Amino acid sequence: MLEYLDDALQAVLPDEEYAKLTQFDEAIARTTSRGDFHRCLHCAHWAVSLADHPQNAHTGHLVESLRTVVDEIRDTSYAVDFGLFTPGRTVTDVELAWVDRAMQTAEAVAASFGWDAVPWQNLVEELVAMEPASS
Repeated sequence: MLEYLDDALQAVLPDEEYAKLTQFDEAIARTTSRGDFHRCLHCAHWAVSLADHPQNAHTGHLVESLRTVVDEIRDTSYAVDFGLFTPGRTVTDVELAWVDRAMQTAEAVAASFGWDAVPWQNLVEELVAMEPASS
């Protein structure tokens, strides 16, 4: 999932921002796919938060379906347990669509206010930090 996000960011970031992305290469390479459900959900939540910022109101239409997903999953402990404790589970196309929508939202905000208004580095740091402890 993080490699997917890395590729998605590479496709949209301008050169000066892409240079910042490369600092995460080693950390991303050390992660596993464990916890990818939560990483994808975190991307959805991040996009909703970004779109909810008053200056970004014009991007709200991009995240309406994500807002629903975030609210439903927050209220459904089964989905959280499934994402955490299902051995061998892989990320689904639906979950990767949450990542895609987060990137669309980031692009829309950047188009209006520049990439400095998009805290994508924080997102990558948070997703890397979600790596479950080895057991």
